[in-house]
Amino acid sequence: MSADVLVRRPVRGATALRGGRAWRPTPYQAAGFLFFLVMTLAYWAVPLCCDAGQHAAVVERLKADLLHPRHPMADLPGAGSAYYSPYAVAEGVFARLTGLGGWEVVRLAGPLNLLVLLTGLNRFVRVLTPRPWAPVLALGAMTLLWGTERAWWSGYLGLMSMTGNLGYPSTFAIGLTFWAWALTGARARDGRRVRYVGPSGLRGLPGYGALGVLYGLILLVHPITSVAAVLGAVALVAGWQGGWRGPVVGRWALA
Repeated sequence: MSADVLVRRPVRGATALRGGRAWRPTPYQAAGFLFFLVMTLAYWAVPLCCDAGQHAAVVERLKADLLHPRHPMADLPGAGSAYYSPYAVAEGVFARLTGLGGWEVVRLAGPLNLLVLLTGLNRFVRVLTPRPWAPVLALGAMTLLWGTERAWWSGYLGLMSMTGNLGYPSTFAIGLTFWAWALTGARARDGRRVRYVGPSGLRGLPGYGALGVLYGLILLVHPITSVAAVLGAVALVAGWQGGWRGPVVGRWALA
């Protein structure tokens, strides 16, 4: 007695582990990559001016003396200057290692800040809704609702303004704010009990402490942005955190 035996041919190639399904970018990955490419080229093409000179001067001062820089806008001691933040120190270290000038470092900081901003926006919107097109709409709203006027000041993220202020610390701080809100919202919204983390089933303290460090970094990089960051965090926790009791309050106080 014989029977036909069906033999399944093995799937080979990069899609074998995913059941033969090819990887496809999400709408935001496609739109975000295109936006990143076009905006970076536009930022590099438009001549820098206005506040960019101050940020370039900060880099030059730190390049000359990393531990005791002079004031960026006068021949005075730089102690107490708000411009010397961890962000500026990192730029100064990069300038010393590469030999680049302040203008070049500010130019190169633009794509990095834009990457932090775009990824943070995507992460935050995905906490609010799983709809795949929501981050694309959020990116359009963030850049287009400012109008067509160009304002190269800190904190302005209009489409035209971003051609001149991507290299500012405020852009980096806003990107970190989106990341902080995403992590805060996900932690406040997650009502699941975590096994093996304390007798109350709450998440461990290091995660909340890391959030506190992130908000502290935003404060040091751009104090004005940190005000909005804290207000947003309070709104997220107040709206989503349930089961308020002593251990929960203590964890958020740590953050």
